[in-house]
Amino acid sequence: MSAQTVLARGRAAAMALMVDACIIKHPTGLATDPTTGVVTPTYSTIYTGACKVQRGMDASAQEVAEAHRAVLRPFVHVPITVTGVVEGDVVTITASVNDAELVGRVFRVMGPDHKSFATARRLQCTEATS
Repeated sequence: MSAQTVLARGRAAAMALMVDACIIKHPTGLATDPTTGVVTPTYSTIYTGACKVQRGMDASAQEVAEAHRAVLRPFVHVPITVTGVVEGDVVTITASVNDAELVGRVFRVMGPDHKSFATARRLQCTEATS
């Protein structure tokens, strides 16, 4: 059996586990509401579709303005065909088959993980909790 055959099977197996859905957006700038003066970030969508959220191995605690915050570092797996994801992009989980608490969670991409025989695109992310 060739490496390409094994890789194709691995990618099919990885896709079968991507039972959740997400939107990945790239920050494009800022927009100011002319009436209120409120400034909000603007985004372009680079991916909408299947994903899987995987718990990261490391977490850290931070003190911000006298509040304790845990900073979690999950991985979001998307199909290997997803390209162009960079540090700072935003991943929002829009559906989850097995964990309703994932829906609505927002993660910031720290960077994609690259390797020659990847079965999925793994995005290391951060999520700050209060």
